[in-house]
Amino acid sequence: MNENVLTLESAVLKDVPVIVEFVVNWLQQRKLDKFIFAFETAVDEASTNVVKYAYGGQGGFFQISCALDGSEITVSIKDHAGKFDPASVPAPEVDSALEDRKVGGLGIYMMRKMMDRVEYSFTEGQGNRLLLVKRISG
Repeated sequence: MNENVLTLESAVLKDVPVIVEFVVNWLQQRKLDKFIFAFETAVDEASTNVVKYAYGGQGGFFQISCALDGSEITVSIKDHAGKFDPASVPAPEVDSALEDRKVGGLGIYMMRKMMDRVEYSFTEGQGNRLLLVKRISG
């Protein structure tokens, strides 16, 4: 078993805390505690979106892996749900008055704000892959 990879064959909403804890533990083991909040928030949001919306709460394949490559922490999230490009989601109206805003839509915005890079790809037969990247220096 690879300590950097967590695979769930049928992830559902109750698995989200397990997924987030996996990433938090991985960061703690590498003394990267100052990045926990950013990854905890981004991974929780991305994981919740996959299991709640992509799989409709019915469960589905979910894999998350963590890597430290030079000066970057990379968390990769893979699922086999239908193609979904987060770039297709319009930016929320964060400058509008609170009562004028639509409910929801802040998750992807928060991921982009907390990470240095958010990349999405889709491969037929392999599904969706979301990369969350944070530089550890500079």
